[in-house]
Amino acid sequence: MGKINGCLKCVFVLLNALFVIFGVLMIIGLVKAHPQLSSQMGPGSWAGLWVFSVGMLLVSILGLTAAKTEKTALLKGFAGLMGAIMIIMMILGIVMASYRNQLKNIPPDFVRQMMADNTVQEGLDNVQGQLQCCGLMSYEDWGNRIPLSCECLEDNVCTDRPGHLEGPAKIYSRPCFPIVSDLLVYALTFSMGVFFVFAVTALLCLGASLLMIGQVRRHDGGRGGQAIAMMTPGYKLIPGI
Repeated sequence: MGKINGCLKCVFVLLNALFVIFGVLMIIGLVKAHPQLSSQMGPGSWAGLWVFSVGMLLVSILGLTAAKTEKTALLKGFAGLMGAIMIIMMILGIVMASYRNQLKNIPPDFVRQMMADNTVQEGLDNVQGQLQCCGLMSYEDWGNRIPLSCECLEDNVCTDRPGHLEGPAKIYSRPCFPIVSDLLVYALTFSMGVFFVFAVTALLCLGASLLMIGQVRRHDGGRGGQAIAMMTPGYKLIPGI
């Protein structure tokens, strides 16, 4: 009979197995990802995803090994890592919530000032046709020359280009910033939920590992006490005990 309760060990193994599956899927996704994605994210963010994925896989393997061997040292190491991961996930979730709230409260004047950045203009020019929008807050953000990416081909989202401006005759009537903002808010909300779910899961793993450490100690302590008693002069083994 093992040192740890069977039901507790099954729950512990299941939680770690889920982490293993998620880590493997993330690594497969990173391997098969388009090279352009890594260049868009930047080397720091890309490396962070790799560290997160591989780290999750290794920590889960450590947890499974600790559950199988029932070694106190491995369980303690796993518990410490789960505590650190829980804190990190909570911090990241709070950061995502803060970014989401800041994004919702960006003043329109600040958004218009972003059009002075050439990088913003290039990025906006690349996505206007896909998102069916023109300009950050309106087509007027482009000044006197509206780019071809604002050309509208669907009547339900089109408006006539003012005569004093240059560009396509039909342009998208919708601004891009509200659309991009909604997409970013959704992405930040999803990320926040993922981080908080990981934090709760790490808390469950931490609690389970602490319970397992206690059970192993009680089991080893009981065996040690019985061994000492057997070495005591006059000790008699009572049948059935």
